Amino acid sequence: MAVPAVAAAQTRPPNIVLILTDDQGWWDVGRNGNTAIETPAMDRLAAEGVSFQRFYASPVCAPTRASIMTGRYYLRTGIYNTRFGGDTLDANEITIAQLLQTRGYRTGLFGKWHLGHYRRFHPDRRAFHRWVGFTQGHVERYFHPDQLLDNGKPVKARGHLTDLFTDCAIDFVKDNRERPFFLYLAYNVPHSPNYVENRWTERYLKKGVPLEDAQIYGMLSHCDENIGRLLRTLDDQGLRDNTLVVFLSDNGGVSKYFKAGLRGQKASAYEGGIRVPCFLRWPGRIEPGTEDKSARAAMDLFPTIAEVAGVPMPKDRPIDGKSLLAPPPDRALFHIWDRFQPSLRSNWSITRGRHKLTRTELFDLEADPSEKVNLKAQQPEVAARLQREFETWLAEMTRGRRFEPAAIEVGRADDNPVELHPSWAIVPGTNVTWASPGGTPSKPEALPRSGASTVNYSFAGYDWDTIDSWRKPGDGAEWKLNVVAAGRYRVRFAYGCRASAAGGRWRLEVGRSVLEGVVLATPGRNVFQEFDVGELRLAAGLVIARISVTQERKEELMALNRIWLERIGR
Repeated sequence: MAVPAVAAAQTRPPNIVLILTDDQGWWDVGRNGNTAIETPAMDRLAAEGVSFQRFYASPVCAPTRASIMTGRYYLRTGIYNTRFGGDTLDANEITIAQLLQTRGYRTGLFGKWHLGHYRRFHPDRRAFHRWVGFTQGHVERYFHPDQLLDNGKPVKARGHLTDLFTDCAIDFVKDNRERPFFLYLAYNVPHSPNYVENRWTERYLKKGVPLEDAQIYGMLSHCDENIGRLLRTLDDQGLRDNTLVVFLSDNGGVSKYFKAGLRGQKASAYEGGIRVPCFLRWPGRIEPGTEDKSARAAMDLFPTIAEVAGVPMPKDRPIDGKSLLAPPPDRALFHIWDRFQPSLRSNWSITRGRHKLTRTELFDLEADPSEKVNLKAQQPEVAARLQREFETWLAEMTRGRRFEPAAIEVGRADDNPVELHPSWAIVPGTNVTWASPGGTPSKPEALPRSGASTVNYSFAGYDWDTIDSWRKPGDGAEWKLNVVAAGRYRVRFAYGCRASAAGGRWRLEVGRSVLEGVVLATPGRNVFQEFDVGELRLAAGLVIARISVTQERKEELMALNRIWLERIGR
């Protein structure tokens, strides 16, 4: 990439705008050959700067976000999942916002965080001065959203999330135009559910695009319109020439109408699951219309932004990324995705130069970018060499790490009451079920089963998740807690229970404290009501909270949606 070296001395560091979309494929932009989709603002960014033809993210979102924030492979950072607590960035990680604050930057995040659900891990605890958004993998309401936080405090809003986040970003730019700023605008589109005004979808239905992809394209065109609003704001505020704008997506795409010949999609280690659009614009520093065909990665943004801002990178930990302003490095790129624990049985790949090895296949990406011809039998020595390199890397990434949720802090003054969410529960020997918003189970995925437990975790969009189907004495779920303040705690449950199933007995143990009670009926199994169930006295320290069935049941105990622990006194 033809980019002059950054000046050693600047009167004011450049502003940095990082725009991230959610589930946008490499092919979901006009610049990359899609003649159906309309993305003029994204296309203009590419035309006015550099377009990366082989830019890689992780197969799913939270891992990519961790790499962007830290410059490190995600397995180093505590991230290993997109839920179950595995989407939590270790508290000792250094974010790019922390580096930029040392240079006097004002930092803002608007949109999806997905690097820590609990207060300790929120963006304003990771050096973002201001953030408005959500912490989990997605939200269910795009219009008039009810899951947003403003620096940790719940807020209600009206309008569509894409418009709302852009409005916040524009206000942030205007409010900070006199100082250097870092704006991280993390859109949650085109991630499902596919909610956008009908006029956007109809535009593509008229072109013959199938409904689901028409909705995805509509969400992206709506997003593109908002990116255009933000870029015009930079122009109007006189900030264009001193602002680096970075645009990319967090993982491979989910649309299918046009895929540019790439194999695989989101969650895959094939090119369609890990190649994403990426454009950088920096007037006077990046030559317009530049194309970079080298293999680059999301973790490269951390050292790039540090170099642009003139801040030194941490020296007490490995930084895997390499600045995009430097010549392409001679390196391998590694990708892996597993819902629970990474291993050689997971979905993985290694790319070095023109060759790419997956679990079972070897490809020559220069001759075969669509990954159709498996060369493993013809070039066994190349496959063996890449296999060894991947195994060495995986051993380094996993050495000494435990892939389980971090302890939930209980008793914090700024997070009281604290919720024990089903997604963070450890449910030994269960199945995991994805549930539709209507509560109908679908897409079962088996967890390691032990014994004859019947308990089940149902995923229905985070706030509607439940622990259910438990019937046998001892069936239960556990959470790791760190009680930071000893004292008396009020306990509340939220659950659903049909009238015919009411009367079951439960037992809650938190360390040495115990509560027992009876399940009451609610208007329906999927109608969650809150109940004050008693008090516990908790000592400070690490403990396990466990809720379980105490008597044999013909029907499930309840569909448990939440437990809250609220410190009410010493």
